[in-house]
Amino acid sequence: MGGRRRALIGAAVVVISVDVVAAGLITARHLRSHPTSERAAAADAPAASTPAPAPVSAPEPAPPVPGVTPAPEPAPSAPVTALAGCPPPPPPPHPAPPPPWRPAVLVPDAALPSGPAPPAQVTRDLSALWGKGMWIWKLPATEGGDVAAIASRARSTGLHQLWVRVGDSRDGFYGGPALEALVPALHRAGLAVIGWGFPYLWDPAGDAAWSRAALQWRSRGGEALDGFSADIEGPPEGVVLSARRATLYLGMVRQVAGDRPLVATVYRPSDHQWGSYPYAAMAPYVDAFAPMVYWGCVEPGEATAQAVSRLATLRPVHPIGQAYNMAGDYGRPASPSPAETRRFLDVSLRSGATGASFWDWQEMTGPEWSALTAFEWRVTYGGRAS
Repeated sequence: MGGRRRALIGAAVVVISVDVVAAGLITARHLRSHPTSERAAAADAPAASTPAPAPVSAPEPAPPVPGVTPAPEPAPSAPVTALAGCPPPPPPPHPAPPPPWRPAVLVPDAALPSGPAPPAQVTRDLSALWGKGMWIWKLPATEGGDVAAIASRARSTGLHQLWVRVGDSRDGFYGGPALEALVPALHRAGLAVIGWGFPYLWDPAGDAAWSRAALQWRSRGGEALDGFSADIEGPPEGVVLSARRATLYLGMVRQVAGDRPLVATVYRPSDHQWGSYPYAAMAPYVDAFAPMVYWGCVEPGEATAQAVSRLATLRPVHPIGQAYNMAGDYGRPASPSPAETRRFLDVSLRSGATGASFWDWQEMTGPEWSALTAFEWRVTYGGRAS
């Protein structure tokens, strides 16, 4: 989720990016978007000495319920072998984009504090991550900014969780006023709320401070976020990424999360990223990974199965799928088809993912919405609550 876009049952995930509350109106912005070069590198770089992906095995079926005859398991989805608009045309000549925003001060490695040791491994309740989901980053442009309307559509689509953008390195924790309106209303509608933010890691301890503030926030009625996700990206987004900086940040955030899940939103573990991004170093500090599986011209089932099988060797996985047209980023100039939407969800479920969500609400087409609504995240063959 980078520069202009990108950003997580029956459970589900909806992510709302809220900035500020002014004159009684909630406004929103999303700061980031993966550049085409990053996606291309992730998809196309040679494997070199990268570890081979673990085989994808079917999850164990749920035990039978006495007196209940389960519905037959749907047939597996077919691979989407013909993707319209692939490969994308070359980008036209255009001015170089402005550099990404960066903090004013970089804390050097020598001045970083020693981080907390990896926490003891415990089994936390991850039901907040189960099932289907959707991301939102422009609240006023989504259902007119009407929380009741957003909750209604989420429920009718089979969603019951929202992930809300609450802070970043530029503005710190800014989501409190919006959360005061959102969290009680969404909880009443049966929707869990997970906050998320974008740390640039120039000052990992400073990033941990605003992230901890989000987890420590309480409404006037005493309600809180149901978890937190850190969107940990790399140099193309202005982030100073290293294993030490990421684990220092995550370790400090983990200290206040309690029994709530801490999730790392990460790049798709393509061959290139699997050999360079610090997934393994981060794993002891988080409860799940949410890889951004934006497949472009790659077969969506193939990209999803690779992401789940690789990351599941470290932590549970909740993939984020593509629901936008990449033309604006000089990528594939077409929205995903309903077949791609179904394929992503089906392979996510059959691969053992805890759930699967889409970026993003504003750009999802009517046929994609219909495909998302029609897909049932089934206990009988996914081993997950629906």
